[in-house]
Amino acid sequence: MTTAGADLSARIALRPLKESDFTKRYLAWFRDPEVTRFLEARNISRADAAAHLRAGEDGKRWALYAICLRADGRHIGNLKIGPIDWRHRVSDLVTVIGERDAWGQGHARAAIRAGIAIAFDELNLRKLSASIDSRNLGSIRAYEAAGFTVEAALKDQFMDDSAGAPVFSNKVYVGCFNRAFDAGATNE
Repeated sequence: MTTAGADLSARIALRPLKESDFTKRYLAWFRDPEVTRFLEARNISRADAAAHLRAGEDGKRWALYAICLRADGRHIGNLKIGPIDWRHRVSDLVTVIGERDAWGQGHARAAIRAGIAIAFDELNLRKLSASIDSRNLGSIRAYEAAGFTVEAALKDQFMDDSAGAPVFSNKVYVGCFNRAFDAGATNE
């Protein structure tokens, strides 16, 4: 990792997400059309957030983390490892930076790298994936910079009709392999 990459990683920390994180500010992220533009989660309530957190913990189906700035501890986003398929040792890795003033500073890339370390070193997962709307170039770049590669794209998978006439975009799949499982890690 370059010095700049190391400095960037030192600026954020992941910690388990907890119910006390579901503040008015947090819930506002999921009501902000710019933050939720490419998200499925929108207009969630505190009860929705708490139920999702508990469901993941209870079934060990996913783990949710707060992305926090080390300098002041401010919670700026979330990282989710899941749903986890324990049989095949694969999972999605999803990020959102909810604080718009933290966009474009490399925090998502640093959080993705930290999430990879948790998934591979602590959870012993074999592969991580994410699916991204092709219009979300910042997210695609963040995953690629963190070590993911583009594996596939589904043509016109998304439709956005918020401006009247529908706009179609592709669903881009990115993946990252745990090299401890080298026998199955191919990039064909």
